[in-house]
This record gives sequence, structure tokens and C-alpha cells, in this order.
Amino acid sequence: MWDNPRLTRRLDLLTSSVEREGNRAELLIDGVSAFPRRYENSADAELILVKTFIFYEDEAGHAIAKLLSERAQAGAEVWFQYDQKGSIRGPEDVQNMLTLADDERLLGELPLVRKMRKAGVHIIASNPVRRAKGIARWGEFVDSWSEARGGDPKVRILPRFDHEKYWITLNPLPDGDRELRVILGGLNIASEYAYGGTPQRDAGTGRRGWRDTDIELRGPVTNDVVSRYLDLIEIHTSERLAPGERGRLNPTQGVKGDAKARFVWNHPILGNKRRIERLYNELIDATPDGAPIKIGTAYFAPGRRITRPLYRAARDGGALTVITNSTESVDMWFVTSASRHEFRRLSRINPDLGLYEWLPQPEQGWFTYHSKQAAFGSCGPVIVGSANLDAQSSEHNSESVVAVRDAQLRADFDQMFAADLRDGRVARVDPAELGHVGPIERIKELTIYTFMWYWLDGGARGPGFGGGGRL
Repeated sequence: MWDNPRLTRRLDLLTSSVEREGNRAELLIDGVSAFPRRYENSADAELILVKTFIFYEDEAGHAIAKLLSERAQAGAEVWFQYDQKGSIRGPEDVQNMLTLADDERLLGELPLVRKMRKAGVHIIASNPVRRAKGIARWGEFVDSWSEARGGDPKVRILPRFDHEKYWITLNPLPDGDRELRVILGGLNIASEYAYGGTPQRDAGTGRRGWRDTDIELRGPVTNDVVSRYLDLIEIHTSERLAPGERGRLNPTQGVKGDAKARFVWNHPILGNKRRIERLYNELIDATPDGAPIKIGTAYFAPGRRITRPLYRAARDGGALTVITNSTESVDMWFVTSASRHEFRRLSRINPDLGLYEWLPQPEQGWFTYHSKQAAFGSCGPVIVGSANLDAQSSEHNSESVVAVRDAQLRADFDQMFAADLRDGRVARVDPAELGHVGPIERIKELTIYTFMWYWLDGGARGPGFGGGGRL
């Protein structure tokens, strides 16, 4: 079924991607496993390519900056891309940046970023704030958003973000070969990501760990990921890499395992929207009637390209299970209302669906559910990446995912997903409760869902025609 040539051709065409054979893939569950693997892979790497949406000057940020600086000073080539807007926590960060303004960077940069630059790390600040007034306003915006998390009645339009996350290393092997290792998924560089799955708390910010998922890849698919990273260097610097640089930085990789992997990315500002939505659409449609579909996402407010096949699966008796955040765990308060709106629609079609909301467990390092993952059928592909199922990810953000077909990875995914459904981590949403919600709350939910799809899509087509926040 999943080797169907017609499905493969459709995925190739609709997602502008190719499925690569001969890969090795491993889930990295929470920061407790994902961050140590970053350190391990970097220890002897001759090349390190990092991209993150969030880079905070907290305990985890300082530790990563120290690692990258030390590797650069030891002779490794280190590149660091970070979304500047995503890495500003408030007015204090803005003031710290402005104190480091110079002729090259008129609005400065974070002190920790400056330290890495001085240590020899190649720094690329994507999505920068370009005016002094703009950077001050952005700092105030982020600060007020944080403070109003529990109930600010205003819904703000978020800008475009560079939301992809990569940790790529090129490591020498004993036989003289060089191996690319790619980690991608949901984890940014901040203590809430690093401390996921642990009882640790950042002494400065007080933040606890979050539930999140990365995947490590080795093999031919890594060349596709590195090619994307190098494209982003050229996009953000407006300079072409020197002839021969791509071959040096992205050596062709041989067979590393049995996994088949497809790397898919969106970059709406370049006109490449909804490839990831199309991937979900095709895989949901390809799932046999009655077979399981498992989705975990921080923000669940999908557009029609995903809801239409989900509705069909629900009508046909599909075993759909969705995990997303509750009002207690979510960091973007209004998204839960949009999720509830979609849950109600699904429950009307099939009240037996498994629709769950995450319950905060800060002592275990699982305060917020930040994973972006899915699996299809009883033995079908697994998706892991940076993209949420909402308008922000489809319409505004650059995003990436990998779809992997591998028996061991699928078994590991099913075990991980089952663990998230037990031990008091989630609460099942009661269809009867959804049905008893009053008209005012329903109007609020519909309004927010419509806002997310109409306004974030530029108002061109109305709600529901495309495919999240902090993304």
C-alpha cells in the first residue's frame, strides 16, 4: 500500500520532494535525549550547522553558545542561524541588543550571539527587526503577550517566522569517510526545550521542561536537508556560496540503514506554501478505512486540505487520535478555542474518536505539549518536524518535516504515542461536553478559528482554505 507507485508520484509532485532509500532514523524524545545527542554529535564534528526559531539567553542558551564557541575555536566550521524576532523575550533583550549596535548591525544583537560571533561562529540573524522603533515595539509586544497569556481578549496577527529547526554535523569516521547527521523537529534552543522529560527548572527564568520530539537522520536524505540549509544561507545573506562550497559542505551520503525518508519544507515568502499540508492530505487519504491515524501537534486548527480527509476518515470508521494542548498547558491561549471548534466538528461525525488535551506536568518536564508528529495506518509512515497544523505554519512560517517509513521507527513512535495517552498526561475531550457549550463560547471559538484562517491568509479566500504560533 505505502509502496504504491501512484502515491509516490503524487507525493513527489505535490510536495516537490523525493523519497530517499537507505537511511537510518531514530526518535529523540524530549530534551533529555535530544540535547545530549546534539553535544555527542558535535564533539568531533568538523562542520556544525544550526538553525533555530528561538534562542534564549538562559541556562540552555548559554550552554549551547559555549559548545559552539569552543568547537569554532577548536577549528570546526560552525554556522548559526536564528530568528531574531523569535529570540527576543521582551524590552530587556531589546536594550541589551541596542547596546551592541555598530556600523554593521545598526540595531545590535544579543550579547550571547555577539560572544559566539567573536569566537568564530558564522552568525545569520534571519527575520531581523530593521528599525529602532520597530525593535522596541516588538519587545513590548512579546512582553505583553507573555503577561496576558491567560486571557488577553485581543488576538494579534503574528508575522512571518523562520520556524525550521536543524542541528547538523559532519563527522569523520574511522574509515576516512565523513558522515552527515541531521537532527530536526520541534526543539528550539532554550531551557524549556532542553529540560523536557526532566525535573530541572531554569534558575533564572523559572521555566520547566516541555514535551517535544526530534528525529535524527543519517543517510542520503541528509543531503536534501543540508541543501535546504545552504539555500537558506544564500537567501538570508543575499550572497551565493563560492563554487565548490556545496560539495565540500554537503558530501554525498551512502546507505546507512533501511529507512525510506522524504524531506518536505514550506517557505511561504518564496511562494512555497502548503507542501506539508499536501503531504498530510495524501497520507490521510491513503490510510485504509478503519486504520489508525495518530496526530500530535501543539496547535490543532487545520485548514480544509487536512480537515476534509480527516472528516472522511472519521465517517469511514477511522481510528483517529489527536493530542493537542489544553487551556492550562498552551502557550498561545487563543489556539485552544480554535482546537475546540475543530474537535466539535469531528465529534459530530464520529463521537468515538480519541480527541485529547495535554495536562501540564511540570515536575516531569512536560508542561506544554510542543511536539509536531503523526503516523498513518497500522504500519505506515511517521512524520516529525517543526510544522503545527494551523494557519501560521501553513501561511506564514518556513517549516520542515520528514516522513519516514521504517518498521523500528514506527514501533518506537507507537510506544511513545501510547505513553503520552496514559499516566495522566492527557484528558479525553468529552463529546457531550463539547455539545453543551453555550452559544457565546461557540461564537468565540468560530471567530478565532475564522480569524486564524482568514486574516493570517491575507483575507483572500476566507477561512479554511490553507493549513503554528510559538511555535
